[in-house]
Amino acid sequence: MVAEPQPGTAQALAQKASVYAQSVEPMLAKRPEKARVSQVQWPDPDDLHLTAHEAAAQEPAAADLAPEPNTVAATVETSPKTQPQNIPPPRPELPAATATAPATSDTLAQRFAQRVKDFPQDISAHVDYQLLKFLQEEPVPLIPVLTPLPEEDRELVTALMDSLSNLRTTLRSDDNVLFGRKIRPLLDLAERLRGRAELSIPTVALCTSVTHFGIYEPFEKNRFVAGKAHDVVVYCEVENFSSQLNGQKMWETRLNQEIVLYTESQGLPVWSDQKKTYVDVSHSRRHDFFTAPIIRLPANLTIGRYLLKVSVEDQQVKRIAENTIPIEIVAQ
Repeated sequence: MVAEPQPGTAQALAQKASVYAQSVEPMLAKRPEKARVSQVQWPDPDDLHLTAHEAAAQEPAAADLAPEPNTVAATVETSPKTQPQNIPPPRPELPAATATAPATSDTLAQRFAQRVKDFPQDISAHVDYQLLKFLQEEPVPLIPVLTPLPEEDRELVTALMDSLSNLRTTLRSDDNVLFGRKIRPLLDLAERLRGRAELSIPTVALCTSVTHFGIYEPFEKNRFVAGKAHDVVVYCEVENFSSQLNGQKMWETRLNQEIVLYTESQGLPVWSDQKKTYVDVSHSRRHDFFTAPIIRLPANLTIGRYLLKVSVEDQQVKRIAENTIPIEIVAQ
């Protein structure tokens, strides 16, 4: 008989562990075996749809697998029982864009002519029509077409087309023409239209002396002592005046000038200078024009504020321009 190990010794603990293992082993044998989890990561069926370009790249170029014309096909290998759910339907082919045929000069001419007919006083319609005829090498301006326009608009279109025709003739005459000669038709256009614009007096001043156009010595303050006469120079610049060729083929400018002094408060005339006429004749058309008459403010002007009005009339085109200068008469 084998002696029992003493309690609390190593032999006693080993024996107890062996007995416990023998009792647990039958119980573990009766438990069902856990299912093994596969380590293979299967793709989600929702992710198994390809774009048209990917399908075309992976699809074998076989005649029996070619898609129908005007369709896009994408194939995915799936099991017979499982079909992908989110594959988009093939897109229909868009119809080819039809390019609009460019309008020919004949169609443009018809369109512009119809617009001129429908809107006979529309200057922009007339400009378009005349420019098209200019590009078609027809002589412009076509004066009968411009008849419905007002006189000023008719002159504007006529001057424009004359300038373009002269410009083209100059450029075609010589490839080495100087730049100054190239732009001459355009400068002539500006001068021609300037005579049609509104007459104006951009600058007027009381001066002690005037040397030339734009060179003058104005009074610091237009303030004069009462009880004595004062001689002053009235400097006046004129813009958009007309110059016309006279019988001697000279450019002639004719202007009338009138100077009147008014009270500022009531606008009553208290003094006026004698009306003057200026006639300028030149071989070249004038670009600048000024007048500088010397006037004498009378000694009997009472203390107060006045307005000196300068009026200029262009005799050739019957236009008038005005401008004023404030003046103050003070006590000694």
